[in-house]
Amino acid sequence: MQTVFTGQLCIECDACVDICPMDCITFTQNGEEDELRTRLTAPALNPGQELYVADSLKTGRVMVKDEDVCLHCGLCAERCPTGAWDMQKFLLDMTQAG
Repeated sequence: MQTVFTGQLCIECDACVDICPMDCITFTQNGEEDELRTRLTAPALNPGQELYVADSLKTGRVMVKDEDVCLHCGLCAERCPTGAWDMQKFLLDMTQAG
């Protein structure tokens, strides 16, 4: 399961931020990645893990989620009043060497 975010539906109520047990969701002003990582609710300390950044919010801010600490528990999708967060199945198909 994977969390999917649709910025056009988001009203920036911060319900997802409040319920996230790992504090991996942050709404903030955009910026350079190194500086942005320090402003997250839970600072993203693993520079090898890319951040999920959605920039289609009405206020001009961005939603940033650190996939490195996300549990994919679905609480954000369950709590979201507009359906901006959704849990969707995905298939990871990797080629095996040999």
